[in-house]
Amino acid sequence: MSKQSATIQEVLGEELGPLSDNERLKGQSNLLRGTIENDLQDRITGGFTADNFQLIRFHGMYQQDDRDIRNERAKQKLEPLHNVMLRARMPGGIITPKQWLAIDKFATDHSLYGSIRLTTRQTFQFHGVLKPNIKLMHQTLNSIGIDSIATAGDVNRNVLCTTNPVESELHQEAYEWAKKISEHLLPKTKAYAEIWLDGEKVESTEEDEPILGKNYLPRKFKTTVVIPPQNDVDVHANDLNFVAIADNGKLVGFNVLVGGGLAMTHGDTSTYETCR
Repeated sequence: MSKQSATIQEVLGEELGPLSDNERLKGQSNLLRGTIENDLQDRITGGFTADNFQLIRFHGMYQQDDRDIRNERAKQKLEPLHNVMLRARMPGGIITPKQWLAIDKFATDHSLYGSIRLTTRQTFQFHGVLKPNIKLMHQTLNSIGIDSIATAGDVNRNVLCTTNPVESELHQEAYEWAKKISEHLLPKTKAYAEIWLDGEKVESTEEDEPILGKNYLPRKFKTTVVIPPQNDVDVHANDLNFVAIADNGKLVGFNVLVGGGLAMTHGDTSTYETCR
């Protein structure tokens, strides 16, 4: 195959060596479906196997186990007590009382620890959810208007926003932009709905992700919307930051701060750029 007919990815592969295994599994995942559904049917193990261990992260989950009983279970020749942690997608961290009560009830009734954990990225996490309850967890969240799409994995993560959208019209506008950005940068694959919400499987024309690409992002990406003078989202600790510009209390635009892979290095202004 000549260099003229090769894809960019193929050329890079020849010049830089093979892709990392994480890039390989994303490209071969059938747009994040993998064989997750097969793993859900397997009651012999409480965990996910092979590539699915990584792919469930794009659906907002990490596989964990109870470390306190890990050694004891090993002595009994049992596998670790596998369970998942789920992180919700909640731009700006806004939640209604009805949603909170439903979340609290699920955690009490269906998790090992009976607790909800709040995060520094304006969302919450369930911990200790066993495989038989995973689909119920997603369906419960869906019933109250919440999902966990793209809260983990190599995608744009939960979008942060200056808190309290009812403080002013400007704050409400900033929150609406946080929601728009979150929705715009979501994976477009229907895998989440098919697997967790029993969405109808139709003949799909999906071949690629129009924004994220077949292999999704090289790593996680973090975005914020903020209203000065407050910096409650810490713009220098994130990748893409929209700093509101107001005129008489109305949003007229944004200054944009762009950071690197680990955002700003303290005292080194070359590690971020400011655009207007």
